[in-house]
Amino acid sequence: MDRKRGIVPRKINGFRDIDPNLNHIKQNIIEAASKVYRLYGFEHWDTPAIEYAENLGKYMPDTDTIGQGVYSFRNPETEPVLMANGKELRDGSNKVVMDNHFLSLRYDLTAPLARHYAEETWQQSLRGQLTPDNAPLFRRFQFGPVYRFEAKLDPGRFREFWQLDFDTVGTKDVSADAEVCMVLSDALEAIGLKRGTYVVKVNNRKILKGLLHTLGIDTEEMEQDILRVVDKYDKIGIYGVKAELGKERKDESGAIITGLNLDQAIVDGIISFLEILSETDSNGFPLLEAKKDLSRASILQKLKLHLKDSEIGNEGIEELTKINGILTRLGYDEERVIFDPTLVRGMAYYTGPIFEVESKQSYKDEKGRERRVGSICGGGRYDGLVKNLNGVAVPATGASIGVDRLAELLMLTNQVPNKVQGPVFIAVFDDELMPEYQKIAAELRENNIATEIYYGSSKGMKKQFKYADKRNASLAIMLGSDEAERGVVSVKDLILGRQSFEIQDRDEWKKRIQSEVKREDLVSFIRKKLT
Repeated sequence: MDRKRGIVPRKINGFRDIDPNLNHIKQNIIEAASKVYRLYGFEHWDTPAIEYAENLGKYMPDTDTIGQGVYSFRNPETEPVLMANGKELRDGSNKVVMDNHFLSLRYDLTAPLARHYAEETWQQSLRGQLTPDNAPLFRRFQFGPVYRFEAKLDPGRFREFWQLDFDTVGTKDVSADAEVCMVLSDALEAIGLKRGTYVVKVNNRKILKGLLHTLGIDTEEMEQDILRVVDKYDKIGIYGVKAELGKERKDESGAIITGLNLDQAIVDGIISFLEILSETDSNGFPLLEAKKDLSRASILQKLKLHLKDSEIGNEGIEELTKINGILTRLGYDEERVIFDPTLVRGMAYYTGPIFEVESKQSYKDEKGRERRVGSICGGGRYDGLVKNLNGVAVPATGASIGVDRLAELLMLTNQVPNKVQGPVFIAVFDDELMPEYQKIAAELRENNIATEIYYGSSKGMKKQFKYADKRNASLAIMLGSDEAERGVVSVKDLILGRQSFEIQDRDEWKKRIQSEVKREDLVSFIRKKLT
């Protein structure tokens, strides 16, 4: 037996080959959303897929192994090590210290944005001239693949996927946060989601921070531990949250999840907050379509009562009040945007308002069970990200559409656009006529008509038309020596040919789908057929 290591063609787990139809769906999403982004004044920028690991701001690798959460590797190029002021670091002999720096594939599009902004304002920050109040305004959108090194992949999750971001950097004004809600709503409807099939959920970092402060939680570590549990609310229900905040929780498999073992008064305070500001079903899971009054105005009133003694909580309430005023004035009602004080979403990353878009649509899985895709967009205010790079807390806000997740939703709920229309197909009957086939193709392309000549090795008509169907070709041009001598070309309507007719007579069927056209009239005939 040959034990020599072989080369097997295969994909890396978590990466996919994307076929033309899925690419078509993704391209439609990107084009529709980008048009909306431009309407709001955002400019299209791109940043590199690879950055210095230290500039990404988290998952910092300290060895030659892959860093947690990102794909990292050593730069083959040796470069100087820089000090905090940007000057080269020198050793005791005054020689420049060199290193093969760690590089990482970007894990999102926001960290590279922060790097770009910090790089552009670097000299200004070194001179002490950059402050949170005078930071230059920068508005951009970007789309592209991002990469996550995840040790374990859940079904439907990937290590390479596309995001479609828009961000405003350089403003503290929460009007920009209100605009995020508007952009998300407008973009999703431009993509094709009907109003009422999605909801933009909004919360504020300061609301939950204020709640925990009133309960005596004053350390960042404990705050994050509690919020990680609350973040599971929609997955484990209110009873699961209560159990995990306490001693322990038993999951569906029977495994025991060690709880935070909080004082009962703290647990009761958190559960009371969830019960007052959300509504659950009989099993304790939050309802997407609440029955009681959970309007934005009602939520604000309840928050004012619940957090009346919290200074930071009231800051969050004031910001949500301003957002509500703008949204109400412009007609973005609760059908599109709601306040959800139980929303957590990356609380260590965000500093103010946070956003998440949830699809209300469901689908049946392979076992006939009703499922939901869940979150398809997310974002928030992140006033500390640029600070990690230049020491200045430049205010910023924005959101991201998960292109692949949204594409999956459209496919699962049968909302995909029509299959990609293939080119006009030129069948090859005679190799000696290849110059004429090429001439026909050139004439059609000059008229902006996508055209493909069959170059396969097997010239059998059955195989050629099978290939044309696979390409979803619209029309087939057939030119043999007989047609060439008579100065005509046969054109077959492949779209019509794929449809079923109650016609038994073969000649009648052929007459319906196939036409003979004078060679000089071919281009105009094709143009009419395609309009």
